[in-house]
Amino acid sequence: MISEDRKFKVEGKETGMKIRSVRPYEIEQIIDLQCIAFQPNGHDRYRQYIEGDSSYHYQLTRVVSVEGQIVATLRIWDRRIQIGATTVPMAGIGGVCADPEHRGSGYGSALMRNTVRHLSTLGYDLGVLFTIIPCRFYQRLGWHPLPLSGFKLEVIDTCHSTSTDWQVAPFSEATDLNQVVNLYDQDSGRYSGATVRTRSYWEMRPSRIRGILPTVVARLDGQPGGYLNYEIDGTEAKILEVGYDRQRPVALVALVNHLLADCQQRNVQRITGDISHQHPIVGLMQKQSKGDLSLTGSSDMMIFAVNLPSLLRRLLPEWQLRLDWAQRSFPPLSLRLEQNNQQAILHLPPDGRLKVFNQNLPSSEHSDPLGLKIPEMAFWSLLYGESSWEQLLPALAVHNNLEITDRVSDLMSVLFPSRTVIFWSPDHY
Repeated sequence: MISEDRKFKVEGKETGMKIRSVRPYEIEQIIDLQCIAFQPNGHDRYRQYIEGDSSYHYQLTRVVSVEGQIVATLRIWDRRIQIGATTVPMAGIGGVCADPEHRGSGYGSALMRNTVRHLSTLGYDLGVLFTIIPCRFYQRLGWHPLPLSGFKLEVIDTCHSTSTDWQVAPFSEATDLNQVVNLYDQDSGRYSGATVRTRSYWEMRPSRIRGILPTVVARLDGQPGGYLNYEIDGTEAKILEVGYDRQRPVALVALVNHLLADCQQRNVQRITGDISHQHPIVGLMQKQSKGDLSLTGSSDMMIFAVNLPSLLRRLLPEWQLRLDWAQRSFPPLSLRLEQNNQQAILHLPPDGRLKVFNQNLPSSEHSDPLGLKIPEMAFWSLLYGESSWEQLLPALAVHNNLEITDRVSDLMSVLFPSRTVIFWSPDHY
């Protein structure tokens, strides 16, 4: 356990500070502090985030204690996320808050820095958070946004639908959950950025509080082939999540028919979602509603490389597959990548088997790495696939007069294609 003792000046006097994991008897203090910071009536909600989460243990809640009083806290969520098609252990950071009487004293920043060091002892290579405050607070601590796509559809006509044999009805946990879990694994497994959900994840209280269960299910001959999770607030409908069997895409058509009919009945004028416009449901809704589609986005998702070399090693099998599928030879090449004051060397030797080294190549490799300092936001966009190497190359070429040779671009173009990146709303923490 990492504990940090420091001296801070608060109201003109020096105060001892400890940063450590929460103790069991302090949980009620943590809940009270969260209620003060976020939701006055949230006692049951925040208690269920702890007691109802089978992945929780006390070292996942970090606190700042000053003279025995807890003045700041945050929660680490033990999760798995997909980067491309690779599953990576992820530390989700949430519930960052400080006692209003102590805000501006530097406790929150100290807690975040200490937590990153704590994450390395827990074996995480990656930290992710969703900020509700301006990004600059976390950016100065080494976190960087991963911009995600979204859409806004101004509904014009909801009267037209495509006839199908599929029936859409409210989701029933007793009869539909198993099939929905399978549909999620099959469909969302294709998206970079998606959370990997175990069965216990579906059933734990925090997921239910966040609204993980679908609104409706599309069935054919009694068997679910797609589901839709959405909410309507006033004149706006928001899509939270959608999944369907890609071998039976008409299920998605039936779900869109249902959604547009519900929007017509409830006088909805706008449909939004924090998902890429490349998802087929967006095109279907636009076509059937004859609506005006606008692209939106969000920079609320922020990433931190806790252990850059280890993170890149996790991606090696998928990268090697891409090289093998390219069915072409690449000249030997070594690239030095940098993020969060860390370095990792991506090394392609003559035998074509890609490797990652921490800082220095073994003397046996006989190669001098080329420095490739990619701007932080571009780095994460490449890693997740929000942008391909070819899409970002013009901007990278002018960044700090960065020289990018053809052989570097040839390799990076294969390793970093574009992908649909989605982090579904119910997986926020």
